[in-house]
Amino acid sequence: MAWALGSLPLPIAGIALWIGAVAYMTATEELARRLIAQDQGQLRLEADLAEHVALLAERDTWIEMMEIDLVRMRAASVARQETDEDRTYRQVGLHRQAPEFLIVAARRSYRMALHPDRNPRHGRQAHERFLRVEAIFDRIEKMRS
Repeated sequence: MAWALGSLPLPIAGIALWIGAVAYMTATEELARRLIAQDQGQLRLEADLAEHVALLAERDTWIEMMEIDLVRMRAASVARQETDEDRTYRQVGLHRQAPEFLIVAARRSYRMALHPDRNPRHGRQAHERFLRVEAIFDRIEKMRS
């Protein structure tokens, strides 16, 4: 390049050199802008990665806490065994601590719904269901006495 510029008249060589320098500076500035943008992008990616790692660690902590709670709840569930009395009340949709008026109302409701005269198409089955529910309410009555 020096040989080519040396063969040109001085004013033309100066202009050619100036144009080359301007082109070089423009290209260098563009390259610098791109490198700065790339560095900023890399910093943003690293910040995002750190944030995601923190969120994942928090999520893992929550999962561990929930697993511990689940194990504790299962242990408590196994520890509390349902008694025959609880089972008897549950068969008719009541709780052991249900008030007396509620038990009377539930018995009356079951009698009306399951009475064989109200279910003539399924007489024998209705009679069996009616007797089964009456036996459950009799047991409840004996337990409360």
